Amino acid sequence: MPKIRLAFWHGGRAPGEEVEVSDEEAAALQRDGRVAAVVTKPSPSKPVARQEPSEAQPEPGPAAPEAGGKKAR
Repeated sequence: MPKIRLAFWHGGRAPGEEVEVSDEEAAALQRDGRVAAVVTKPSPSKPVARQEPSEAQPEPGPAAPEAGGKKAR
């Protein structure tokens, strides 16, 4: 369990207090910008899951012309 220093109020704890939180809670608080500093990092035996962008999703291309639209003369 990591120990963090809060940047904002959280769970009745004032900013600047050092608290121990779960790995998931630490990740969520960091994502939301509520962590001033990480005092102790999570144990390396349980790595935090990272979200990698999927390479399987195609890039958006140009829009196809709609059928039945007005044509220029």
